[in-house]
Amino acid sequence: MAASPYRVDRNTLRTNQAFIVGLTVAAFVLGVEVGRWLVLFTGLVMALGTFHPAFALFKQVHQRILKPAGLLKADVHAEDPMPHQFAQAMGSIFLLAAAAALFNGATTVGWLLDWIVAGLAFVNLTVQFCAGCFVYFQLDRFGLLPRSIASSRGAVR
Repeated sequence: MAASPYRVDRNTLRTNQAFIVGLTVAAFVLGVEVGRWLVLFTGLVMALGTFHPAFALFKQVHQRILKPAGLLKADVHAEDPMPHQFAQAMGSIFLLAAAAALFNGATTVGWLLDWIVAGLAFVNLTVQFCAGCFVYFQLDRFGLLPRSIASSRGAVR
């Protein structure tokens, strides 16, 4: 099998996950009035970053601040970035739905969605299991992803 032409800096992903965990937990601690804005902000940053790396604010912190300052080095691996992008898109959808719920008085639903994202980002950060990547691989395996984002690994079609 040929080496992947793609590269992923896992420390950039970890920085992103740390921001997501920190901000989603902080949102809950701060309460609905402030927290819903933080949930909305986090969801929007994730959504925009899914579509263009320049808008991935949390990842940019690693690339432009932490790495150049020598605080956190690169941890580059040959792998497809698409599963990670898919996972981020899923997380952003959950957080945008959480924000909508929080703005509309459905606080239990809003905080539940917020904590799902916080929990899954924490698991990814600490034990390197990406639930969104797992979903991506299962959908890809059964040929359920659009060709524009499906892998080229010979999925069952």
